[in-house]
Amino acid sequence: MRRVVSGQFELNVPARKAIGFFTPEGEKDWIPGWSPTYPAGQPSETPGTVFTTDVAGVDTIWLIHGVDRRGCTAAYSRITPGQHAGTVQVSCDDASDGGCVVSVTYDMSLLPGSDPTGLDAYGDAPFEAMLTEWSEAVTRIL
Repeated sequence: MRRVVSGQFELNVPARKAIGFFTPEGEKDWIPGWSPTYPAGQPSETPGTVFTTDVAGVDTIWLIHGVDRRGCTAAYSRITPGQHAGTVQVSCDDASDGGCVVSVTYDMSLLPGSDPTGLDAYGDAPFEAMLTEWSEAVTRIL
């Protein structure tokens, strides 16, 4: 089973500032419990960098495809062992009011033997609720 879902929200900052919130280190500022660990040592945004997270008891392995601060995009592979794997893409585009529109796409597939409800969080309504949470959490720290 595979699920692809996309959504958008607005932030009251330019795209070049906003993209920083969607990097491994930038997410520490607004996601409770987010503390990436880098098996190779130091934090990096270089393509190929692997980092892991444990948020609310869920261990996830991430691979950076690219973080382009000038182009205001970020792309990752995301693997939650025994559950699902896929990609995450974030782009920030300047809006005419000085803020930006953040676009997020998750393309997730269940892993063999995993619970079929494992992709429920990537349904339209739960995903929209997640993006609302993201928008509110980032806005609180601006």
